[in-house]
Order: sequence, then structure tokens, then C-alpha cells
Amino acid sequence: MLAVFGLVNFPDALLLLRLHDIGFGVVAVILAYVGYNLVYTALSYPAGVVADRLGPQTVFAAGLLVFAVAYAGLGITENHLAACLLLGFYGAYTGLTDGVGKAWISGLLPKRSQGTGQGIFQGISGAGVLIAGLWAGFAWNGDGHVPLLVSGIAAAVIGVALLLDSPT
Repeated sequence: MLAVFGLVNFPDALLLLRLHDIGFGVVAVILAYVGYNLVYTALSYPAGVVADRLGPQTVFAAGLLVFAVAYAGLGITENHLAACLLLGFYGAYTGLTDGVGKAWISGLLPKRSQGTGQGIFQGISGAGVLIAGLWAGFAWNGDGHVPLLVSGIAAAVIGVALLLDSPT
């Protein structure tokens, strides 16, 4: 399921291109990305705490739903304030999934295979992002509406599936 998600999680550079497409200047794009990183930083630790209580699958699934809203929202908005807020929301997705996803994979692996398993997971994830970047780039068509909406919908479906399958 996580590998499938990788196929719709295209590189952040395309999100920044979307900001540029709707009229952000270079400084505004950089500041919006700083906001993304601040949200990501602020939520990473609390997400880990919640994952320890509710389970990583549940927190990761919630993160995918946040991703879905951020991508779909960025696909339809032309409003600068909304775009900044949605990029911050995208930071919440990263905060909810980055460390939690790695911990989840680690919990599924035998102790003697942690490095190998994480390497395989990161390799598959990286290949997924590469493929996602290629298809999204080809489908960009000037403003990114289609790839953002497709990715948002796919993430929502995967997130709901993970929540329904969650052991908690």
C-alpha cells in the first residue's frame, strides 16, 4: 500500500511550481516552503507520540488524508492565502508520515534485517517518487490541476483503506 502511494507522491518541486503558476514570486515561494518546513518540524514529535498510542498505521493513514486535502486543494485554488495554508497543511502530512512511516516499517521487520528492510523501503519509495514525478510532469499541462487532483484522490482512497484496515 505504501509503495502504491509512492506513485502519486510527486516531488515537492512540482508543488512549488504550482505556487509559481498561480502567481507567487520567488521570495513568496521560498517563504511558503519555509512555512511548510515549520509545520513539518512542529508536528513530527507529536505525531510520533500519537503513533505510539494509536499505532503507526492509523497516524500514517490520517497523514494521507491530510495529503489528499492539500494536493486537491492546491489543484483547484488560485488564491494565494489558501495556497499558503494548503502548503502548510502539506507540511502536516509530512510531519504525520515521515518518521511514523519509518517506525512502522521498522516494527514490521525482524531485528537482524532493519537496515536491509529500510533500504528496500526507501528504494521503493524513491522509485515511486521518480515515477510520480515523471507522470505528473508529463500531465502538468501548464498549471498542474490534473496531477494534483489525481494524486489527492488516490491518497484519500489509500488513506481510507489503511484506516479501515487499521488494527486499532
